[in-house]
Amino acid sequence: MTRNGKWFIYFGLFFGLITISSCSEKIKYEDLVSNELAKEIRYDSLIYGIHFGMTSEEFADYCAEMNRKKIFMPNQNGSAVSLEIQNGFNLPVNLEFFPRFENGREIIKLEAILNYRDFSYYNKNYSIENLILETKKNFEKGYGGNKFFGMPHENNLLKYQYIKIDGNRRIILSPNFDGQKLNIEFEDLKPAN
Repeated sequence: MTRNGKWFIYFGLFFGLITISSCSEKIKYEDLVSNELAKEIRYDSLIYGIHFGMTSEEFADYCAEMNRKKIFMPNQNGSAVSLEIQNGFNLPVNLEFFPRFENGREIIKLEAILNYRDFSYYNKNYSIENLILETKKNFEKGYGGNKFFGMPHENNLLKYQYIKIDGNRRIILSPNFDGQKLNIEFEDLKPAN
């Protein structure tokens, strides 16, 4: 067999193993979703008193109240809620978030971005790996239930995204390509009627 033929076989085997691995992780994920939804238990709490099912009016009123207490602020362009978190992380972090409302009425999804306040590429304490570890630890402690598990990231240049599913609530932690931000998504997998 020629040298190129051997490389072709090795490449085929490698690609096959990756495909099988991806399929088994997808099956594990789908089984977990089915099992959690079958429990018929609702977990509606999100962050800082915000919850699934909160109407857009309730959300606006709540944010105004939290703004008066100087906890929530608008982000730089006014399109999201921003706050600084000192507790639970080794270094201060910024969190920006804004929910999506089903038919403009109730929260079914909340997307957030978390990053170190004083991020620097030159300081390994500010690495995305540290931010992921600290976020996973805080969320697992705060929300209880299942642990996060890694799934291959949609972008092949990024290794993993981390998923936690409890009942109807799915949380995804997904590192941003720039290596300094962590995208967080809370989604109601079974919105209440």
